[in-house]
Amino acid sequence: MEAAIDPTGELAEMRRTILGTPAGFARAVLGVPLYDWQADFLNTTLEKPGASSMRAPNEAGKTRNVIAPMVLFVLAAWPGAQVVITSGSFRQVQFQLFPAMRAHSGRFPGWKFHEFTIQGPGGSQAVGFSTDDPNRFEGFHVGPGGHRETPLLLIYDEAKSIDESIFMAGDRCRPTWEVMLSSTGLCTGRFYRSHTSQRSLYRTFKITMRDCPHIAPETYARDVQKYGENHWFIRSAYWGEFSEDGAGNMVMTLRMVEECLAQPVAPLHGSTHGFCDFAAGRAENVFYLRRGNVAKQVQAWTDRNTMSATGEFISLFRKEGFTPETAWQLTGDADGLGGPMLDRMAELGWRLNRYHGNAKASDPRVYYNRSAETWAGGRQKIERRWPHLPKDDQQLIEQLTGRQWKRFSDGTLQLESKEEMAARGLASPDRADALLGCLEEPPIPAHIITGAKQDPLETMRSLEEQLAGADGSGLRGWNAGG
Repeated sequence: MEAAIDPTGELAEMRRTILGTPAGFARAVLGVPLYDWQADFLNTTLEKPGASSMRAPNEAGKTRNVIAPMVLFVLAAWPGAQVVITSGSFRQVQFQLFPAMRAHSGRFPGWKFHEFTIQGPGGSQAVGFSTDDPNRFEGFHVGPGGHRETPLLLIYDEAKSIDESIFMAGDRCRPTWEVMLSSTGLCTGRFYRSHTSQRSLYRTFKITMRDCPHIAPETYARDVQKYGENHWFIRSAYWGEFSEDGAGNMVMTLRMVEECLAQPVAPLHGSTHGFCDFAAGRAENVFYLRRGNVAKQVQAWTDRNTMSATGEFISLFRKEGFTPETAWQLTGDADGLGGPMLDRMAELGWRLNRYHGNAKASDPRVYYNRSAETWAGGRQKIERRWPHLPKDDQQLIEQLTGRQWKRFSDGTLQLESKEEMAARGLASPDRADALLGCLEEPPIPAHIITGAKQDPLETMRSLEEQLAGADGSGLRGWNAGG
């Protein structure tokens, strides 16, 4: 029997009945049949304040069976509640989400259902808008009754396509509940991080086609025949997996990096090379070190004081066993703030190699600059599973798999700039730059090549030790600094 909600609703009384649970409300009041996972998501999400994130296949029923019941339940259960809904696709809001809620308008006498707003009891309201303007979030806050009586629910539909600036604007509202729902996309952005590096901040749900019996097997079979079982579209649209290279222009794929992490080649003796990426403010100073084919993160930290950071780098060099005489095994990014920091190190006797990402590539027919060449070379090593990569460094994985290729006007490969990455909501790839830099070979100083301080036999032994396991990467594109 269908029930109607009293526009003045009594929260305490409602919670004593089955109608007091979001899933019970959806089934008994709205007449919406729910899968167990849909009921679990509704009840778990609204059980207590916090953030939830769900990745699900296309056509899983997120709009009709999850978002619509959630919004209507909050409006009915908390007079004075505010609900804000935005989406990476405004057509989703206009033609699917609000029509799904208006379909239940007959059950709520006295409520006002408009194209992009719903007005419920006691001043409760839901508002939907596109994600093109962060200022649209201004004015939405928890009501005077606090989270318990006049809560705020923020819903991000198709969250994979929402810009970081929109999420930041929503954060300022201090919502009672933050809910992200989406099919999966590329391995970038807040929605991706909510299931990876920032998973501890969210109640996460992963739904696959096995949880959605209504998805016709013949539809899946037809798409597999068309694309192949391991194609990024199949893994995303049916299995809730983030697309590694769906755009066709990612430098590295998640699967490539994960396979290298899981099954690298055996540890090899070889050269030692440390790479320093310098920064100030929010970006990180990073020191990665490779011995043979085993790489590790020595340290990554933020420091607005460049001279203080310089001292910290030198301290780390000493802890790792380097001396000014062996500083030729270390390289620093000499662009930007790196130049003055390397100058100061040289004054103190630490003459590191200087790396210029915008310098000419050794093969300018293929690569726009040295930075593009370094990333391409690192990709080749990781694809062959040559390096032992640092474990449990989710930020490194995200940075390695988040950067894209571009084509310059002359056809050479060029990396997406850091400014372009920031516009997509991505952090500066400081860790990835340092890791890929240390995978290259340091230039061998003249005194080792000529044996100025060694007899010929010792010189040959030193060279053999340095070059063993070098993986043919060459000694190109560097110039000694200091």
